[in-house]
Amino acid sequence: MENSLILAIETSGRTGGIALFKKKVLVEVLLTSKESYSKIIFKTLKFLENLYPFSLGEVDFYVIDLGPGSFTGLRIGMSVLKALDLVHQRPVIGITSLEALAFNFLGVELPLACLVDAYTQEVFFALYRWKNFELVTEVSPCCIPLERIKEFIKEKTLFLSETLEKWEAFLKKELREFFLKPEIPINLSPGLLSRVAYYKLIKGSAELKTGEEVLPFYLKPSEAERKRCSVSY
Repeated sequence: MENSLILAIETSGRTGGIALFKKKVLVEVLLTSKESYSKIIFKTLKFLENLYPFSLGEVDFYVIDLGPGSFTGLRIGMSVLKALDLVHQRPVIGITSLEALAFNFLGVELPLACLVDAYTQEVFFALYRWKNFELVTEVSPCCIPLERIKEFIKEKTLFLSETLEKWEAFLKKELREFFLKPEIPINLSPGLLSRVAYYKLIKGSAELKTGEEVLPFYLKPSEAERKRCSVSY
């Protein structure tokens, strides 16, 4: 497991891309373009091969961000994974975006409130805590109105999100000294995703699936699905 070659795909957040990992991040291509990932993500694979010569046949594991996050982004990431798996079938490790955020502060003793923007005044939320370097879930991933966050925070808590600035004023007002934030902004990235997967492989906690079995982790219907449900006949 220690020498495994891992290919990580991140398309759920505002910083997407692909990374190659073997004991460390060998190469990482980040995409922050406002263009849809669909226009550039497949080109990134070729660019990755030019940066660090390897063949897809050498990859031992695929890793993908399952979400919650951008519906369009998640679908594109899944399309890339399925295409790769058609050519070279490999075990897949799915990581939720909320869990990946917690790995930015591996081993920190504070509770970690992880947030992803769900829009319409809602957030995808989970509360974690590290205990003996095992990530323990204290509040399972859910989609809730922003104002409900205070129901779950009972002590000083570190808040982790790509878009924390969107809610910072509200959280400071509601939580006061219980609200803590990182000194520098954090992002979801393929490099982070690959490190999470490697940690799970070494710990023996990685859940391996086939490319066919892996599905996005949705906590609410898409806007298009909500509109379809609201149409009356």
